[in-house]
Amino acid sequence: MALATALFPASLITLSAQAPPTASAPPRQLARHTLTGPLAAFDALLIELRPGPGQGREHTHNGPVLGYVLEGRVRFGVNHEPERIFGVGETFFEETGALHSTWGSADPTPARVVVFMLVPKAANAG
Repeated sequence: MALATALFPASLITLSAQAPPTASAPPRQLARHTLTGPLAAFDALLIELRPGPGQGREHTHNGPVLGYVLEGRVRFGVNHEPERIFGVGETFFEETGALHSTWGSADPTPARVVVFMLVPKAANAG
């Protein structure tokens, strides 16, 4: 966590257009670093997931996504595969274009996750 705090200062908080929808507050963008070549940016988001049925609106990302669980336990599933539960200190990975089909807090309390996303230039155009 100290590394994440050092790399992604809270003063860079904005909303991300690529962030996944959740049943809770909008994701906070901790940092966005502009990249060169085929990649537009590297994003770091803080997401709070509320308890619930474990599913939300299905969606995909135009780049890979890596999540790190800070607090609680997270329901996570892609491509309608059985959901998996990830706890504090665990990571989950979503390949480019995978259908993010299940997510949310696995407990009666919210879960907090730092999500790292690579954003291709095509996803940032417009």
